[in-house]
Amino acid sequence: MSLPSSLLQGLALLEAAVERERSGRQSLTVTRLADAVGIERSRASRLTQEMRALRYLERDEAAALTASDAYFGTAGALNEHWLGAARHELRALASRLRSTALVSAADGPATVLLRYEIGSGAPDPVVRPGMVSPIWCTGSGRALLWDHSRAQLESLLENVQFIGVGGPNAARSVAEVEAHLERDRAADIITAVDEYADGVTEIALPIRGKAGVVASVSVVVPKQGGASRRTSHAALREVRDRLDVLASGF
Repeated sequence: MSLPSSLLQGLALLEAAVERERSGRQSLTVTRLADAVGIERSRASRLTQEMRALRYLERDEAAALTASDAYFGTAGALNEHWLGAARHELRALASRLRSTALVSAADGPATVLLRYEIGSGAPDPVVRPGMVSPIWCTGSGRALLWDHSRAQLESLLENVQFIGVGGPNAARSVAEVEAHLERDRAADIITAVDEYADGVTEIALPIRGKAGVVASVSVVVPKQGGASRRTSHAALREVRDRLDVLASGF
């Protein structure tokens, strides 16, 4: 089954569970959900297990499935007025740099992709709606850690399995994450080259609201044929500044 089909089937199961919960009727088991959506039962079982692991679904004592905290956290972020207003900023940035522009939020040691725009001529992006990725080896994720102390990093990443995750330049320990952050803070911009995946370069900055860092804005830039580094950094900073205003104003 292709990735888009897996995503659509997972979203269909999640939507069915949420709609059932909203109706006030008894929640459905995975078998009943599979039948309601029209997905083969073993397939539905695997997909709901993955969504439970990501905390988008939870199962009660009667094996009925309902929405969990990650779903409500993402839904709440998507309802932020500034995020809706940021759409044209992302679109303009992606078009200007011929790249993929993203806004992401933190979910524990992971990031959740909230919104993205793909510019004309941009390489095929390694993104999908609602994508969850490691916070420590992505530009968008590390921007969310901008204000974290060493103690906060150790607490957040205490149970993270670094080995076997990310590209060739990904951090393999909390100390390496901190070293990458110190380098990026000195440059006043996050630069992640071959960290999430080999061949992927991402630049990023934190977006600040009234309560501190609320999200990140990033651009996946091509290695060749794209804008210069200076142009890319300047464009990202301009958009970040406007998003800071938006996020602080609501």
